[in-house]
Amino acid sequence: MSSRALRRAQKQKEEEETLKRLQEEAEALESSEEDEVDVQPQRSAFALLNDQDEDESEHDVDEDDTKKASDDTPEEESQPEAVLPSKTAPKRKKKKKAKSKAQATDSAKQPPDDGSVDDIDAALKSLATTSKASDAGAAEHVDPELVDACKLLSIDSQNLHAENEMRRLFGRAAMESNDEDEQQQNAQGRRRNRQQMGGLAAALGRRQGAQGGRTSGLGLLGLRRNLFMQGKEEWPIGTSGGLGMEIVEKRPNGIVEYRFVHNNAYQDVQADFDVCVRGMDPERMIRLLQINPYHISTLLQVSEIAKQERDHTTSGDLLERALFSFGRALHSTFASNLAQGKARFDFRRPENREFWLAVSRYMTNLSMRATWRTVFEWAKLLLSLDPENDPYRMCLSIDQYAIRARQAQQLLDLAANPLIGAPWPQLPNMQLSLALAHVQANQPSKGKQALFTAANRIPWALALLFQELNLDAPPGIWGASPRTDWEKLTGTLYATRGKDLWSSPEAQQLLLEVASAVSGSVSPAPPLERSISIDEGRHVLLADLPPLIALLPREITGRLTGSSDPLPPADEVRSYIPRGGRADRGAARTEDPVAAREELRGIYAMLGRFAPAMQALLAREQQGQVSEQDVDEALQGSGMTRTEFEAWMHRFDELLASGGLAERGIEGSIEGEMEQEAQHEEEE
Repeated sequence: MSSRALRRAQKQKEEEETLKRLQEEAEALESSEEDEVDVQPQRSAFALLNDQDEDESEHDVDEDDTKKASDDTPEEESQPEAVLPSKTAPKRKKKKKAKSKAQATDSAKQPPDDGSVDDIDAALKSLATTSKASDAGAAEHVDPELVDACKLLSIDSQNLHAENEMRRLFGRAAMESNDEDEQQQNAQGRRRNRQQMGGLAAALGRRQGAQGGRTSGLGLLGLRRNLFMQGKEEWPIGTSGGLGMEIVEKRPNGIVEYRFVHNNAYQDVQADFDVCVRGMDPERMIRLLQINPYHISTLLQVSEIAKQERDHTTSGDLLERALFSFGRALHSTFASNLAQGKARFDFRRPENREFWLAVSRYMTNLSMRATWRTVFEWAKLLLSLDPENDPYRMCLSIDQYAIRARQAQQLLDLAANPLIGAPWPQLPNMQLSLALAHVQANQPSKGKQALFTAANRIPWALALLFQELNLDAPPGIWGASPRTDWEKLTGTLYATRGKDLWSSPEAQQLLLEVASAVSGSVSPAPPLERSISIDEGRHVLLADLPPLIALLPREITGRLTGSSDPLPPADEVRSYIPRGGRADRGAARTEDPVAAREELRGIYAMLGRFAPAMQALLAREQQGQVSEQDVDEALQGSGMTRTEFEAWMHRFDELLASGGLAERGIEGSIEGEMEQEAQHEEEE
């Protein structure tokens, strides 16, 4: 039988079932109406017998009208006095006639009973069985390790909100009292900041024109549920500005890849932001934020400005606003797939990288509040977006967040999954933290064994940890030192940030006991032949620890172009080219001469007077003639770090090299113009 015939037969069968259901509903309605009418005293048995005879009589009437007339007369004459009033009888007979018409219509539409319906049922059953079999086959092809990984990477959105953790820790009453104190502190902080940088205070302050002291900000919009961040009423009114999200790919294994998108209006604001960054004008950046209060790049950059002013409350508030804006732009299916651990991002896309950056900085801000359960959930979220590549190297810190959040079992499960924790055993932080995780999970023997194995494999990591804890290292550990730059970076990174995990007397007792059992005659594991990757360099830069940044090689720090997009990948994928931007960072581009000239003037105005001396000082440092401290002291007057200075010098040289500006003597002409302007100012 053809598929068209099957569909026609199935449709016909559905119509028959619909008619049958309507008949049943009519009968049910009839019986319910009879029940509603029966409000008279209890009927006698004779009345019940009479009803039965009446039903039989009416059924006979439907078959033969002549017989109906002859049979109804004696029935009506023999009814007892207890029967219902006669006014209900016509109503019941009318419904019976309607029922008979429906039966007649049904019989007219009913196809001949030649066995075709049975054939249709069999064909439909076969199709359903085939569909179920194909679904079962597809489920069998899904990797069980992937299914387990998705479960481990599933995100509970309730744990993404720091307020929920604060309520669990301190109670609702304490939180309300703390909110009042924080509002007073924020008001005082805004007054101080208004004297230092009035534009930032105006951009973040309450909107004027409100009645009764209330703000005219988000209002009800701020109370709307948001996956990432609950809005605040004091935030300014504004839309996402053209930020959206779309699905890139739905994979057969259930994984769904998303990406953030910018419409034309958002791209125009992004171009204005790039101009502000190149001009290095904080006030102009703040004015841009006032006009576009939910532009992600501007929020992140102004947050860094507040952080440099040591206003961590304002910095965190701006990061929360950025995450709120991301939350408003989500695709309708993203929350569900994120909760199942099946949502993915492509780090090569700049729009997606901003989300990584916002979350990473927000985690740093949350760490100051010690809301470790929330920090751990955000870290797991970043890991779930690209667990294969882990571009922010959450594997270098998620272990410490898990221990602090008392989520040791989750850490052990993540490390045991081959798709997630396959490279983790090579990391010194994981080898040491997993030992603590076993102890925290009430497995002290496994923890002691794991720590003993790590002490024999990486004694240099324990030596760095003993040094940070100011403990005397046992003979088996004493004198061990990293053998490669990678070992030095990863070992120092863990010893610096994870030392407080071992600060308790119980942890130090375990550390000393196991380290004392290490024999110095046992050779450690051979060093890994690996260099510091760009992902690890990005992680260190975002950690914002100068001693660790100094351990990064020049080939990584030389690629830093700014804090708004730290160390973008070489194979990035751009969906659009902003004004003054480029499609490929690895390829040279031709600068617009007028725009390049203006940008060169801005850089020269900032760096020109001391840049030659600083470059000479850096060259002498490489030759060992001056110390790193001398260079840092010389940079203090500029208000920039070494990395920022080198980045701007790199941009300066890049502008000269592009478009033949150097060959046309642009540098000399700018220098002459700047000197003439300086002399003119002195004369005035």
